[in-house]
Amino acid sequence: MRTKIHAIRAAQYALLLLLLTACQAPPPAPFSGPPASPAQREAIVRHYAPIIHQGAASTADYIAAVNFDKDWVGNNNWENQPEGDLRAWVYASIIETKTHWFLFYSLFHPRDYTPEPCAQSNGCHENDMESLQVVAAKDGTTFGRPVALLTLAHSHIYLYAFDGSVRRGALSVSGRARMEEGRPAVWVETYGHGIYGEPLKLEPAEIVYRPGETAQRPTGIQDGDVRYALAPIYETLWPRREEIGPGKLFDQPFDYRGHILPAAFDGDNWGEDKANAPWGYAQDIGRTLERGDFFLDPARAFAYFAWPRGRFSHEYVFNPYLKSLSEP
Repeated sequence: MRTKIHAIRAAQYALLLLLLTACQAPPPAPFSGPPASPAQREAIVRHYAPIIHQGAASTADYIAAVNFDKDWVGNNNWENQPEGDLRAWVYASIIETKTHWFLFYSLFHPRDYTPEPCAQSNGCHENDMESLQVVAAKDGTTFGRPVALLTLAHSHIYLYAFDGSVRRGALSVSGRARMEEGRPAVWVETYGHGIYGEPLKLEPAEIVYRPGETAQRPTGIQDGDVRYALAPIYETLWPRREEIGPGKLFDQPFDYRGHILPAAFDGDNWGEDKANAPWGYAQDIGRTLERGDFFLDPARAFAYFAWPRGRFSHEYVFNPYLKSLSEP
């Protein structure tokens, strides 16, 4: 009888071991193929453009273009917000290594504000740009497979995993990234506009933005289908990176590997220069990364934020930002 019991237990243990091994098996190795063509990169950016659930209490929660007021001046945006063009634009970028694509999307709001009067809350400031990053592994298909979503909410970056190929690094995994209508989905706070990869209770109303061919303005603070257009960061904001100082687009210069870049948009209402440029985030960089790495050197940043299982290359085959900084 004991022999039979031991045999059963041994079989059960072997099955358990097999199951555990299967659960821990590494995901398929990312595919290392030729660099994507310009048309392919544009298609990849569009493919991963997120569905945005935006909390809304006023038109100040509408996503807009940085030059919504027809100029490229940062410190007049608070005043110009009520009468500006509030059609929806999302700023986008793609960087490619031998094994992964890094898709960056930035949302701009002319005002960051509070439900209380700004003079009482001490929580308002001119301009606001929060961002998110989708990391996709090449696997031989047109768009690869998404492995991680990183979102910015004020002073922190949040890491969400699409599957088991990403584990915690310097950041804990906050949860599973969500797909909606075949796209990554994010939720954006009312007033402060922090971005999260999990559903939020959005009050008092919600606007749902989807990528489209033309930029649309919401019909009101409750609108379930508004289309946003994509604007390439490399062609719109990056060429203006030298416009630094009061009365210009950017301010707060910092040194990035021997190059002066602006960390923030110029602003003076309810605080000075409080909104980061896409390459200006210093959130959660610790002592390993530099300000700027999250956007400009995303492979280095991602390997610090998370532990990507399987093959992961740091060698860029397309990074126009670092390339332009290296040019005389």
